[in-house]
Amino acid sequence: MLSESEFAVLSHLSTQADESLVQRELADELGWDPGHTSRVVTRLAETGLVIREQQQGKYRLALSNAEPTQRFADIAREFPHVDFPDLLAGSSIQLLYYLDTGRTASELTEWTEVSRATVYRRLKRLRNVGIVTKRDARFALTEQFEELAAFARSLIHHVHREEASDHATGVRLIWTDVDEYLFSCRTDVTASLFQQTGPGALDQYGIELLTREEQYYFRSEERTELTPDNLVCHLLLIDDGARYRSYCLLLIAACEIDADTLTRTAERYDREAEIDLSKIVQELCAYLDSDGTVSGEKLPEWDTFKSTAADYDISV
Repeated sequence: MLSESEFAVLSHLSTQADESLVQRELADELGWDPGHTSRVVTRLAETGLVIREQQQGKYRLALSNAEPTQRFADIAREFPHVDFPDLLAGSSIQLLYYLDTGRTASELTEWTEVSRATVYRRLKRLRNVGIVTKRDARFALTEQFEELAAFARSLIHHVHREEASDHATGVRLIWTDVDEYLFSCRTDVTASLFQQTGPGALDQYGIELLTREEQYYFRSEERTELTPDNLVCHLLLIDDGARYRSYCLLLIAACEIDADTLTRTAERYDREAEIDLSKIVQELCAYLDSDGTVSGEKLPEWDTFKSTAADYDISV
C-alpha cells in the first residue's frame, strides 16, 4: 500500500494553509532530497492521490479530489498531533480495512495474510496512541478514530480501481477485499495479472453463451488459477438473478462440483459480499441433488433446466 514517505506528503499537503505547494518547497520543509521527493510525488500522482502541474518551470502540488485523499485530509486536520505516516505505513492499512467492526487477532491474521506477530505488533502500536481498543478478545477502533476504517477501505478500493483502469476502460468494481478484486469493464484485458471470469469464462467448460454485455476479470496474487467453484461464486456476485443462477447450475453439473467445496469457496467471498453467497450455493446444490424437487423463486423448472443442459451435452 502507501509508504511512510507517501503518507508524509499527503499529511503535509493536508495541513497546508494554501491549497497548493511547490515541489521544491515540499522537499525543503520535509528535509528530503529533491530526487527522493520527485519519486514519491510521482507515485502519488500516478495513483491519482496528488495533482502535479508544471507552472512557470516549477511543479505545483495539491491534493486530488479522490475519496481516500479527502478522507485522509479530514482525519489529519482533526488530529494534527498524531503521526499518521508512521502509524499507517505498511500493513496497518490492511488491518484498518477489517476494523470496521470488532475482529479477533486470528481473523485479522487470516484475512490480511499478515503474520500473527506483525498483527499483534501493529495492533499494540495503534492501541498505545488510542486508535484501537480491545474488548472480549476483539480489537476495534475507538469512537474518535472510526473514520480510519472508511479511509482504509476507500484507499484500497481506489488503488484496485486505478490498477484495473490502467488496462481497461469503463471499470466498475463488483467485489473487493484487501488483495483481490472482481470488476467489469467494456474492453478486453490481455495483461496476465487478470483472469477472465463471468459468462465469458464459461466457454472453456463447453457452455457457450450468445450474449455478453460486459467483460469481467478477477485479480488475485494467491488464486492464480480460476477453478470452477470460484467461477460459480463470481457469476453470483455479478448477478444473483434467475439467468445467472441457471449458468451456475450448468457449470456445477458440468464440472460435478461438490457442495462442500463450493460452500467453502463461497464462505471466503462472503466476508465482503452483499449477498449470502453460501446460502445461495447450498440452494443450487440442493436443487440439483433433488432433481429440481427443491424449488425457489430464482430457480428454473426442472424440465426446462434438463432441456437446456441437454443442449450443452450436460447430464443432470
